[in-house]
Amino acid sequence: MLRKIFNADDFGMTLGVNAAIVRAHQEGILNSASLMVNQKYAAAAVQLAQQMPDLEVGLHLNLTNEMPAADSAQIPLLVGRDGKLKNGFVKLLLLSFLHPRLFQQQVEIEIRAQVQKYLATGLALQHIDGHRHVHLIPAVFKVVKQIQKDHQIPRIRVMNENIFNTLKYNKNKSWLFDGGLIKYLILRGLTWWNGYQSDVYFYTILYTCKLGKEQFQKVKIPTGYRAVEIMIHPATPDIDKQHPEDVWDESVLLPYRTQELALLLDKNTVEGIN
Repeated sequence: MLRKIFNADDFGMTLGVNAAIVRAHQEGILNSASLMVNQKYAAAAVQLAQQMPDLEVGLHLNLTNEMPAADSAQIPLLVGRDGKLKNGFVKLLLLSFLHPRLFQQQVEIEIRAQVQKYLATGLALQHIDGHRHVHLIPAVFKVVKQIQKDHQIPRIRVMNENIFNTLKYNKNKSWLFDGGLIKYLILRGLTWWNGYQSDVYFYTILYTCKLGKEQFQKVKIPTGYRAVEIMIHPATPDIDKQHPEDVWDESVLLPYRTQELALLLDKNTVEGIN
């Protein structure tokens, strides 16, 4: 029987994200979450996770925002003068080609620091994925694969979605105009480059941050997979609007976050994908 993994990213980012994840798990269908260990509310997220033993938790590897887990002096390619992580996905990809040896060394230092910080929580490390999908950059993925082996981590998120299968069940063409197709092609290409096979199928990259009921209407997942993962980003904007000083990513305030929370609270959602 196909296992359905509804995974909430950004656990620990804000109070509103944490609250949404708790509600989606306790009242809805959320069964997995990815923890950002270098965020202000990561410790609070850990305490919440410890009270939800049925919630699978993994590491949401973050190489792009806020403070690193490692000493910033050890990773000068990754941080700015303020000590914060400074590079977006494209810049990290370019750095991996321009300074391959230094980049991989410094990335490994930071990733291992984040893994150790996660393990120190006492939570089981069930999976690894990446904030803004940075873990799929080949030099980064090489490190992640070794860490998976070192710690016997069950799964790494990969972008193995079949676009033709997705479009068979989805008539919404927004991906043609909002960058969804470009994102899909880049991430699918990097997954091919990394040569990593997974028995967990990824669904809905074309509709990232705009998931609705229409994406879960009698969808059939290709055969040969033991599970399907749906990446989703619930939040509670009303909470985070009360703490603007904590918001470094204003997407947590957008209406789609509430929409995706509602999707998780609707227990019929899980029945629409098989």
